[in-house]
Amino acid sequence: MFAYPAGYGDMLIGVTASLAAWQLARPSRQRAFIAWQVLGLADLVNAVATGTLSGLLEPHGVPMLPMTVLPLSLVPTFLVPLFFIFHVICIAQARGWRGSFESDIRSARPLGHPAV
Repeated sequence: MFAYPAGYGDMLIGVTASLAAWQLARPSRQRAFIAWQVLGLADLVNAVATGTLSGLLEPHGVPMLPMTVLPLSLVPTFLVPLFFIFHVICIAQARGWRGSFESDIRSARPLGHPAV
């Protein structure tokens, strides 16, 4: 993995969320959306690894003790796993776009024709 200053990956993924939503409207852009989701997963893994190893890398730096007390303890114990699961669900749903989109087009009736 490449190294970047802490926090920039989170901002990059957050700023590109609207772009990913725009990609969501196009089944032909399935791979771009899945790639964006994989980047989000990598960012979560990087954030957890950085937080876990920060005490070892810089012993006299900012302590991680506040992350062990509510409400901050909800971030590593609840929110990170929840967002990880959301990314996995998005990838699983996006993998099925192509087939469902093509079947919807085949079963669609032309506009202006009544149902028989």
